[in-house]
Amino acid sequence: MYETGFAYLLQAEHEKVIYGVLKRLNVSRQSPDYEDLVVEGQIAFAQAYCAYCQTHDSVTEEAVMPYLYQKVKWRLLDLLRKQTRTKQRECGLPENADELWMTVNCQNDDVIIRDLLERLWNLCTPKERKFLEIQLYSNLNLVKKAKMLEISRKTVYKYKQDILPELSNQVRKNYMLICNVL
Repeated sequence: MYETGFAYLLQAEHEKVIYGVLKRLNVSRQSPDYEDLVVEGQIAFAQAYCAYCQTHDSVTEEAVMPYLYQKVKWRLLDLLRKQTRTKQRECGLPENADELWMTVNCQNDDVIIRDLLERLWNLCTPKERKFLEIQLYSNLNLVKKAKMLEISRKTVYKYKQDILPELSNQVRKNYMLICNVL
């Protein structure tokens, strides 16, 4: 059924489209899912080529290649998103801040810490929040945190570097508030 699509894939180095998409999506060759994603990209390429041929009278490389690139990108992006959602469910991370605070054991004497964490949470970007959740919930090392978030170690260091000054600013503000009250 998709033989023509696979035949077109093997012509004139069209397979570079798949590797370009993976590079664009920041999937490295060292990723454990890399080969699976290449195969999924090949299937998506063949299916998209056949669909394009059915809806268009003439097929030129200049017209079809951007279409194929986009279709492969969307397919692989969907797969990566599903993997991320599955990992989050397996990890048991909460979906929002309210669930996060309910699971963090905040006793009456921890009100200051809770307030500090809430302020920090509101200052973080969504990606930094995911990092903060994992930081609060797990004792994983840096490499495992990076794998769980599907980011590089360098990015984890950057998140830490961005969050720590905010944390110290919030601590300083809370300290000043407490000193003013006393």
